[in-house]
Amino acid sequence: MFGAIRTKLNKTKDLTNYHTQDNPDNPMKNLIEISKIVTKKRISKIEIFDKSLLNKRDSKFNEFYEGLVNDRFTTDEEAASILYETSPLDDKYRQLKSRFSKRLLNTLFFLDSNDPSFSDYHRANYSCNKNWAQIRILLSSGARSSAIKIATKTLSVAQTYRITDMILNCARILMSNASLSGDDNEYDYYADLTHKALRDMGFEIRSEELYQQLSINFAAAGYSDPELKALADKSLDEVNKLIKQTDSYQLHYMRYQIWIIGTQIKGQFKETIRVCEEAENYLESNPNFNQKIKLANLALIKISAYLQLRDYDNGKRNAEKCLELVQEGSNNWFVFLEYYFLLAMHTENYINAAAIFIKVINHPRFMYTGDERKEKWKIFEAYINYIFETENLDRDLLATDATKRKFRLLKFLNEVPNFSKDKRGYNVSILVIQILYMLEKGEYSGIINRSEALNVYCSRYLRKDDAYRSSCFLKMLLTMVKEDFVFDRTKQMAQKYLRKMMAGDPSGNNIVNEWEIIPYEILWEKVLNRLKNKTVAKQV
Repeated sequence: MFGAIRTKLNKTKDLTNYHTQDNPDNPMKNLIEISKIVTKKRISKIEIFDKSLLNKRDSKFNEFYEGLVNDRFTTDEEAASILYETSPLDDKYRQLKSRFSKRLLNTLFFLDSNDPSFSDYHRANYSCNKNWAQIRILLSSGARSSAIKIATKTLSVAQTYRITDMILNCARILMSNASLSGDDNEYDYYADLTHKALRDMGFEIRSEELYQQLSINFAAAGYSDPELKALADKSLDEVNKLIKQTDSYQLHYMRYQIWIIGTQIKGQFKETIRVCEEAENYLESNPNFNQKIKLANLALIKISAYLQLRDYDNGKRNAEKCLELVQEGSNNWFVFLEYYFLLAMHTENYINAAAIFIKVINHPRFMYTGDERKEKWKIFEAYINYIFETENLDRDLLATDATKRKFRLLKFLNEVPNFSKDKRGYNVSILVIQILYMLEKGEYSGIINRSEALNVYCSRYLRKDDAYRSSCFLKMLLTMVKEDFVFDRTKQMAQKYLRKMMAGDPSGNNIVNEWEIIPYEILWEKVLNRLKNKTVAKQV
């Protein structure tokens, strides 16, 4: 049936032109039809956000709007307090929020699709969805002729951009219309389109399900689960079979997503980069589907892979490319700079890391980011300060403002409460940097006092393979305590943990988690140097 679509089209009239041309007997029919609906059912005033409303600076609507977009408040309590000095239960605030929400939703239908931030695909998708709302309203109001005309135009756009759900929606409407008009050829054409779109929709949903199952299990199980590796292979095999049956853009893209996460699960980071590049080539060779956000996501994955491979040069080139794809100050921009910072730290490009840190901290949007992101950069600040102190680098490069504030450990520990509760993530970074600072200051009693709790923490929370490197490194630090901070004994007795850490977990993986802000091998060298200097100082 599907193979007959083009043949049937060639034997029949141009269906697109047939529907888009005005009816010669009554060229105003559609306009009259829609005008009567609007006149009968329209509201007296369309409430949207336009320039005239937003130019009223003394308006509560404007104040509410500005507060939201500039992150002045993120909760009802904050908004009600700022706007009315009252609680969210106050009638004034509730009425404002209700009217504001209605106006905001209405405005969604009047977005500027010619905005440069819209890709061609995004623009087409927005247009199709807006048209679909019009089609449904017209059909429910009895304006079938007008609905069919819009559906035909919308179908043409959806086919160009292979927007499967919209092809299915419009083809069903046009198939139904053909049955009413008694046109067999037209009916067969739209019936074939409907069945093909329905099949493709099933394929796309299945591919999304496969990817989501991998993502959920990957987050829970980490890198070393053999069952997850087998699931990744099985999922890719299944989607490869589906690919052979359709030209769906979305299915092809989801195949790359499944393929990429499979390489990450296996720790095959060179392969991750190769598949990302193949996905980029696919997007570039299909301009109707190409979108900056997809290219930016692929670039972020590549930066993460380059981080694992400690390949700073290629990582830097990819980072510069990524900068062109993400909007400065956006969420993706901040995520990208986190990876870029870690890449610089892992490859000992500390001056560049400092520049990235200052760029983020001084950005006007940074103060409006979430608490977790702010805390993460607090942790980054602790490590970059530690590096500048131990490497004798110019600390003026870390001045975030004119006061050239000095890093204070106790203040830092009070500023990262969320990650302090995260027992298997960035809390490891906090524990490690705390011990490193104590060691630098010669506060050995403080380290000893924490050693028992550290030992319990290590055995209780760091037992899974994806925390293997962290577990080994904490045991190395505990060895330092056990050997009374004596350089030779510490170096010798910790050697077995160092070898294990460098070899990787029992499965052979040597994954570097994002909370390993400086490679543990580098930190261990610094620990040994500090112990050695301590020994020399005693002898003198």
